[in-house]
Amino acid sequence: MPWNTLATTDITAEILPEEVTMLNTIQGSSSILATILSTVTAELLAHILVGGNQIGQPGTVPDQIRGDAIAIVRWRWFCSLPKTDLQSPFRRDQYEAAQKHLEKIREGKEKVEFPANPQNVTGPSFRMETIRRGHRLSTHAFDKLGET
Repeated sequence: MPWNTLATTDITAEILPEEVTMLNTIQGSSSILATILSTVTAELLAHILVGGNQIGQPGTVPDQIRGDAIAIVRWRWFCSLPKTDLQSPFRRDQYEAAQKHLEKIREGKEKVEFPANPQNVTGPSFRMETIRRGHRLSTHAFDKLGET
């Protein structure tokens, strides 16, 4: 499964045509969608990176979580607009399920497919946890270090 660009047309393709028509009548809704989309894709890349995975190029998401990305963008877009009938309980449930799935990825419990063209990320990018298993270390032996 490859990584692909997520565009505003991908979001509107997941909405009924009557809803798209209604959204087009709201001034500025398309620019709001573009802003939310770029923010969400950046957040997704951060979640993937924190989970110990490689990330693709900016603006791309793995097909593995494409539906989750669309659910998040769609819900945030609808919530940013004046009260409409678009904010249904069904869509809220989709949003919450997507957030739970991303939580698993962020915690490293689920791996994400490798991108064909990964970003070269510099600096600390992977989370590291230290686990101590019952080993106790007394520090009194270190008191005389450095003495001759």
